[in-house]
Amino acid sequence: MPKHSFSFQFVTFNDMVSALELIFSPSAASVILFTAAVRCGAQSYNRMKKEFGTKEEALRRLSELKRKENWGKLTFRDVDFVKGSGKVIVADAFETIACKAEGGREAGQPCCNFLRGFLTGFLSELFEKSMTVNEEKCAGNGDEHCVFTFR
Repeated sequence: MPKHSFSFQFVTFNDMVSALELIFSPSAASVILFTAAVRCGAQSYNRMKKEFGTKEEALRRLSELKRKENWGKLTFRDVDFVKGSGKVIVADAFETIACKAEGGREAGQPCCNFLRGFLTGFLSELFEKSMTVNEEKCAGNGDEHCVFTFR
């Protein structure tokens, strides 16, 4: 594992989410995770932007990095680089694995608030505009994989 990172189990991430839900409420925990992740995504883009020359390369690099970090397998589809819109398909999203971990939330609940926020921050910086990212499908709801649209 790289010296600039650390790791914890999926169940530990779920424990953190559960603690936030107990301290605040489930809806407040979702907002906290999303909002914190927006900043994380924006900062990640700003740290990485010297590594790529095009928006296409940025998305490819993000996909590679998050796969290596075990966040899931991100595939960008139907991306309009002029309008700043498209779709992200995520197989094996870490939040859905955490949801299903021992003591996790019940199936049927969307659970990718952190990932949605991270994508929002990263894509907002990449396209130099405020982006909206919606989770259209979630493996936490029983879908095959997670699907996010952005614009």
